[in-house]
Amino acid sequence: MAKNKRAPRAGFLPYYVEGGEMYVMFMKPSDSAHGGDCFQIAKGRVDPGETADVAAKREAHEELGLKASNLDTDRKFGTFLGYTELYYGRVKDREDFDPFEYETGETRWMSVAEFYRIGRSIHIPIIKALAREVAKYEPSLQSHQSEK
Repeated sequence: MAKNKRAPRAGFLPYYVEGGEMYVMFMKPSDSAHGGDCFQIAKGRVDPGETADVAAKREAHEELGLKASNLDTDRKFGTFLGYTELYYGRVKDREDFDPFEYETGETRWMSVAEFYRIGRSIHIPIIKALAREVAKYEPSLQSHQSEK
């Protein structure tokens, strides 16, 4: 019997740095059947014929309102949870976002430490890895941030 394969997924983590801390935008689904009632990474299915990087930005626009023109940097992060390609980028203006679509109930900028307290638990290791990754490019980040 063939193994049931999950459809590929992609997500995007927009961030900014202020006062030596990184802040990442997360979303809370409008329907708890789609990921629970915790804040989480904006992500979704890669449509047929679509590349993962295009899907990640599309999902970020739909679920967060992220404008591609508002990105100062854009990097591939890696594959997580076995089938989700993640990307991240620094935003130019943390207020310059479009309205998000129906699948999102709320968005919020959070420090890494705040996400550890109230974010979706399955995503915490991903955010820990993100903090280490971003620290390579952001010398103003506090060196201990990824260990909080």
